[in-house]
Amino acid sequence: MYYFIINPRSRSGYGAVIWDRIQQELDPRGIPYEAYFTLYKKHAARLAHELEDRHHTCTVIVVGGDGTVNEVLNGFSHPARITLGYIPTGSGNDFARGMGIPFDPGEALSLILSSHNIARMDIGTLKTRYHTRCFGVSAGIGFDAAICHEALSSPIKDTLNHLGLGKLTYVGIALRQLLLFKPCQARICLDKKRTLHFPRLYFAAVMNQKYEGGGFQFAPGAKNNDGKLHICVAGDLSKPKILLMLPTAFWGKHIHLRGIHMFSCRQIDIHTDRPLPVHSDGESCGYADSISLSISREQISVITPG
Repeated sequence: MYYFIINPRSRSGYGAVIWDRIQQELDPRGIPYEAYFTLYKKHAARLAHELEDRHHTCTVIVVGGDGTVNEVLNGFSHPARITLGYIPTGSGNDFARGMGIPFDPGEALSLILSSHNIARMDIGTLKTRYHTRCFGVSAGIGFDAAICHEALSSPIKDTLNHLGLGKLTYVGIALRQLLLFKPCQARICLDKKRTLHFPRLYFAAVMNQKYEGGGFQFAPGAKNNDGKLHICVAGDLSKPKILLMLPTAFWGKHIHLRGIHMFSCRQIDIHTDRPLPVHSDGESCGYADSISLSISREQISVITPG
């Protein structure tokens, strides 16, 4: 039995269109399934929790974007009991990109129905004074989170999604945010052992996957099952150099630029001299001047290509 959690509004209504196509594949083949549609923000988390509570072990298929996956992950109390499948319908699709899941919904469904390959994936945890959130792709603070915050409410995103150019949303917003963003002083502690000081921090991207923001390869060496977080810190850079860094990050070449610092650890604590935007898988977690990120004890099983 497959349990589908569908966000019909993902990519400006594309999720509903894709679900209609999926049903046309499932019904004639007599494949047993139940479908649940999200009706409001964080509804996917509630649906995931109810399915886990009712069945203990089950296969949950997410039809939506990275934000829907994030909500579903946050709904599980014991993710080790769950097998997760994913049919991407978002504009960024970094979860699919990182896990090697096909972007084409039909191919993703075929993978779910035919694949016997299950990969174990780490889950990250973000803690602020007001929030505790899981993440499957990335979390962070600063400039990249400011881009996520604006993208969530940008009317331009809907327009570009309809044109199939949703990824350009992040590029345009990034340029605008770069003009507005002021770097800050930050103190970063790795595994409670090593403390680093940054007089001009732009952002810290804490990665579980290689990609965020619609394909920026901020952590080209990341593995999503190695029990570690992979961190990209941009500090002591001029704004022109940040502009140079962003395109190179699509190929993971930014790591060679001066002012880019790469680390890996199980826990990272970040303290800044003023509250900055914070995100979890591109979803806003408000503003904070102190955050802690770590790897959860339980992994989750994800249906992936062989």
